[in-house]
Amino acid sequence: MRFRLAALVAVFSVLAVFIAACGGNNSSAKQSATDKASGLTVTVADDHVSLKRSAKSTSGTAGTSGTVSCTDDYSKLVKATAVPAPTQAWYATTLITWPGTSKESSATLSHGLDHDPQLCVVQSADSSASAIVYFDAKAKTGVAKLQTDSARTQQATQATAALQSAAQAAVGTVSKSAFPAPATLLQAITAQGLFAKTAAETADVKDAGTIYVVTGKTTNKTLTLAVKDSKGVVHTATQGVKGSPKVATVK
Repeated sequence: MRFRLAALVAVFSVLAVFIAACGGNNSSAKQSATDKASGLTVTVADDHVSLKRSAKSTSGTAGTSGTVSCTDDYSKLVKATAVPAPTQAWYATTLITWPGTSKESSATLSHGLDHDPQLCVVQSADSSASAIVYFDAKAKTGVAKLQTDSARTQQATQATAALQSAAQAAVGTVSKSAFPAPATLLQAITAQGLFAKTAAETADVKDAGTIYVVTGKTTNKTLTLAVKDSKGVVHTATQGVKGSPKVATVK
């Protein structure tokens, strides 16, 4: 049920035979952006890209291989059902050597993007580091919305499976044979890549595809979840501190 943008650009294997650089950007001006959490900065100028680590960055191992993949149309990347081809006008990628702290590595992208980059995804080959580096605040907001819409659509079409996944995540929070507060349950469920929020009663389940923690029917011993499927039918799951959830349909 989890959707990860970074997973779409794990392109190490498909880059075994690298596509020669072609095309160009409408502007060769440098565009730089930083992901503060990872301490990684990406700079793009036409088909030239560089990856720099801050002095305190702990992301990745110096000298290992990695990838930098950039797009000037984030909506196409988020909606992609497979790894995009490096020949797509809106998507450019390259292998790069992972820099050490306070160091910078450079490489040539598969081609220059037609427009300024909106985001780049960087990932080390050993999976010790990955980050989405946004060049535009609107792109970050847009990606979050598309990911939410995608998650809700998937959950609406797989309502029962979504409820079971949420219930399983909730059981993992049980301590001393009791569920924690709804806020903690919600945090555990969303950490699994599921889109969820709370509702006081089952009658308040309105948004298709959203998993609701029904607080009015949830105690420290029993959790009630609900979701409306793509046909408008509401399904519930009643989960105890042990065992499997009891799934039912609201009539």
